[in-house]
Amino acid sequence: MDFKVVGGNDGLETILATIATGTVIEAGDLVALTSGVITKAVATDTALAYAPYGSADGEVKIEISKGNDFMLEGTSDADFAVTDKGIFCDLVGTTNLLIDLGTTSASVFQVDASENAGTVDDTAGVRVKIALPLI
Repeated sequence: MDFKVVGGNDGLETILATIATGTVIEAGDLVALTSGVITKAVATDTALAYAPYGSADGEVKIEISKGNDFMLEGTSDADFAVTDKGIFCDLVGTTNLLIDLGTTSASVFQVDASENAGTVDDTAGVRVKIALPLI
């Protein structure tokens, strides 16, 4: 699990979507749309969704988030600083996905602006909202 839901107004609204053949997605992974089917997200994806339950090899559907009325908590690639609050940033990595606090080419995340956004000088527990939701 790369990310977990830590806040939202009315819970996490989800939809069922077709998953790419042979794709394994763990609960808590971020996903993207590739050629009309859901795949595990990578750093080059420009729109994301969250998979709360995951999907095993051989399954044909996966439940994914709809919209972005929720907050995610994950690990960043660099220590969190107060000046990171509210910035738009990217996703980095392939197997272990991280919040890329130093890059804004795709701007798929926006860092939380609240007092719970993250702990200064720590990479764990950084809170973001998906800025460019898949659905």
